[in-house]
Amino acid sequence: MKKLSLMLAFVLVFALVLVACGDETETSSTPATESSVAATESTEESTEASTEASTEASVEESTEASTDESTEESTEASTDESTEAPVAGDENIAAGKSYTHSVLFRQGGADVGWGHDPNAPEAYPDEGEVTLTDGVIPADDALYSAVEWVGFNSNDPDYLGYHFITVDLGAKTDLAKFVFKYGTVALGQGISAPMTIEIYVSDDGETWSDAVAGDVPENDETTVNGVCELEAGASGQYVQFRFTSGGWAFISEVEVYGAAE
Repeated sequence: MKKLSLMLAFVLVFALVLVACGDETETSSTPATESSVAATESTEESTEASTEASTEASVEESTEASTDESTEESTEASTDESTEAPVAGDENIAAGKSYTHSVLFRQGGADVGWGHDPNAPEAYPDEGEVTLTDGVIPADDALYSAVEWVGFNSNDPDYLGYHFITVDLGAKTDLAKFVFKYGTVALGQGISAPMTIEIYVSDDGETWSDAVAGDVPENDETTVNGVCELEAGASGQYVQFRFTSGGWAFISEVEVYGAAE
């Protein structure tokens, strides 16, 4: 009996010890779990805030960079388009087209000092009114009397302050280049290159665009043929070449080139 009682007592004490240890373990593990959860939640919140801030900053920087780049490219494209003339095609679209021109000088004889005589014929006429767009230019050593020249003189009483040649292209066209062919000082007889040249464009032949202006280069005396090219974007049916002279100006051809497609 004593042995049984001792065994029971030992079992009871062992059971009490186990219960005490279990309570301590539970008590110590619970705060650790709550702290871990809090730490985890804090980490998640920090990570989320950091991610959002990083994303917003990245999107903002990307948007600003994209906007700046787009604005810069747009400005450059706009500037390029507004300043650059279109590329000209290879075809002279004024070839064979009808035109009108300002008055030609009627030169009298010695009795009027070789000056103007309203009853005299035109001194250097436009043969058949086709000379200026027929595509034919004088030989490099041609004389001033060659039929390829049309003579304009600023001493004519009807001189407007400029001479003009107006070409009708037949339809409104996008244009890119204008060519003006004239006689140089190599012709002699007081003939020289026109002083200035201006190009005007119109849809109706009455209301003209702003001028495309330039100086006509005077070639040396090795050739009688001078060429002046002006490049500019324009659109219209009529092209008017206006030029000034200090006496005789001899013109052989005017050309117009459309914008390349």
